[in-house]
Amino acid sequence: MGRVPDDLSRLLGDKPSLLERAPLTLGLVALSRTLHGLIAEQLLTLGLYPGQELILMRLFDRDEQIQTTLQQSIGLDHSTLSRSIRRMEDAGLVTRHPDQRDKRAMVVSLTPAGRALQPRLAEMWETLEALTTDALGPDGQAGLLTALESLEHTLAEVRRRKN
Repeated sequence: MGRVPDDLSRLLGDKPSLLERAPLTLGLVALSRTLHGLIAEQLLTLGLYPGQELILMRLFDRDEQIQTTLQQSIGLDHSTLSRSIRRMEDAGLVTRHPDQRDKRAMVVSLTPAGRALQPRLAEMWETLEALTTDALGPDGQAGLLTALESLEHTLAEVRRRKN
């Protein structure tokens, strides 16, 4: 990393840099980017876009779900989910048809090709989990899980209050 030019250094004075003021937050952002990039690379080898694995995993657990139920369980907005499902339909991974009880609702179902991705997705997540657990060790895993749960709860509460 380069040195801050003297004239800029005089302007900043003794103020700590953003990295010095927010090391945890910026560290989490960097980790998130790295992890997201690694996951995206793995998904592309399976012919998937990021986010589509979440849809598949929900359908692996319970096939034939109403699209709005999927949307709520995954937490995606309507247009993002619709676009992802359309792409998955075009790729032959899922089908959609109107619900028999409510023709306005669309039921999303796995095709055999979609179901065939289950072992490969499971292997991908198991490999990523092993990389993570190996890097942390048993004590680090427990501490990180506790910290992440607490942080997620706190930040979700802040978002909820703002909305």
